[in-house]
Amino acid sequence: MKEHVKTAVLILLVSTSLYFSYTLWTSFPQKSFFMTKSTPVSADISDILRPSSVIIESSGTSVDITSSNDINSVWMSTTKLLKEIKDTALSQLSKNDLNHKGDFVHIYFGKGITDDLLKNALKLSDSPILKIGQDSLVKEIIIKLGAKSQIIFTDYNSYYAIDLKDSSYFLSLINKQFQSSMNYSITTTGDVYGENTFAVKSFPLKRYANKGFENDTVYRTITKNVFVNISVVREIKENNGSYIYTDGVRGLRLYKNGLIEYFDTTTTSSKLTFGRVESLDKAVEFIKALGIDEKNVYLTSVSGSSGDYSFAFNYDYDYPVYALRNGDIKEPIYVYVSNGTIKSAIVNYMDIYYAGEYNSGFYDISKLLKGHKLDDVQFIGMVYVFDGNELIPAWHVKTQTNEYFFSALDGKIM
Repeated sequence: MKEHVKTAVLILLVSTSLYFSYTLWTSFPQKSFFMTKSTPVSADISDILRPSSVIIESSGTSVDITSSNDINSVWMSTTKLLKEIKDTALSQLSKNDLNHKGDFVHIYFGKGITDDLLKNALKLSDSPILKIGQDSLVKEIIIKLGAKSQIIFTDYNSYYAIDLKDSSYFLSLINKQFQSSMNYSITTTGDVYGENTFAVKSFPLKRYANKGFENDTVYRTITKNVFVNISVVREIKENNGSYIYTDGVRGLRLYKNGLIEYFDTTTTSSKLTFGRVESLDKAVEFIKALGIDEKNVYLTSVSGSSGDYSFAFNYDYDYPVYALRNGDIKEPIYVYVSNGTIKSAIVNYMDIYYAGEYNSGFYDISKLLKGHKLDDVQFIGMVYVFDGNELIPAWHVKTQTNEYFFSALDGKIM
């Protein structure tokens, strides 16, 4: 009889132990800092909002500012002026109302920044900018100079204009010598880049490579920052040198070249109602947990609604950096947030070092456009495409319907 009792007690203890182990394994950490809403918004959006590029257009010649310092300087001066605009009206224009002749400063924001994030970054309390349509995307700010100077906010479907009473700062940018820039000219008919009209200032093409994760201690540091209780996390080393970490419901894969993949399979609570600004704060918090200084990145894309938001970020280098992943070219940092929880992320961790210069110069962009029969070009800029090891200089070409990346070394499409 005693043996039966001992056996029953032993079975009960083992069953209880297995139950608690299973519960701990499958539910922890349900209350990670990626889900809680008790902490106030900590990210300063003004630190991560800056243009992807700035182009100054005057007398048929365009100057593409390629220095990160100069872009930031222009943007800081622009935000100062935007904050000072008070007693003027906001008017809505049509595309036909825009006069393309004259001097302009074009401030581009990648795939677009929503109006609420722009207003938050500028810290506006009383401004005509606050009347821009709710949930509008701002893809470009156009500073139109001349007899009637204006600041125009547009997503290329809607145009909101504010009269600029003092345009002296922007006029001073015309013919200014910047640290580094590309000068080019375009034809005046149909905004088409004509043959032999594209001229680029000659300067050396620098080579850059990514250090990635040089030692395993970086893996441990990132893992401790991402998982609340490291004691329940399993580590799996793959044959390619990457590491997988999981607590049963969340997974983190770290590649030697700095690529980070993250996913979360937990079910988000419907009681949590996170807005776009709060969700962005969670995304920035996650980026910081990976060891990336938020002052070294800027927001390039926002999408989603009703608690589900996707954010893309780029690095604050002289040229925007794109990552080549499975044949597609993407932003180097992508974070998806659902009701305050980081559900997935793909991040290229950049630790760049100078690796010399390329022997060859730029591939002739006029020849490239003609060879690919691109006759509706609206934008051309220099970027870097990260192939997993090096940053390859490339021409980023946008037409009315598509965008392309061509190697600046040999002109081949990427």
